[in-house]
Amino acid sequence: MSTFDKQGSSNVQGWERALSIGSGIAMARGGLKRGGILGLARAAFGGMLVARGLSGHCRLKSIMEDARSMRPDVDRITDTVSRLEGEIAERVKPVVKKATEGV
Repeated sequence: MSTFDKQGSSNVQGWERALSIGSGIAMARGGLKRGGILGLARAAFGGMLVARGLSGHCRLKSIMEDARSMRPDVDRITDTVSRLEGEIAERVKPVVKKATEGV
């Protein structure tokens, strides 16, 4: 089992995978030709794109997909919190009114 196999299921496929490999090779080559710190950073980023394409897995894409799938839960929780805030405000109004009348 290679290092890439341990990363989980494939979430980069088809053209996206081919473009990652092709653009990664081009970026790495351009960065190595350029030299210096910026060239090294460009080459490293290109290498990451090549690794993404070869492995078929992108950790950042996986995180974004997980966050997107949690959206309905977040919306449900937000609605519940808003409803509870409204209920609390309604219960507190008489207490606040009574306290201000006594002053």
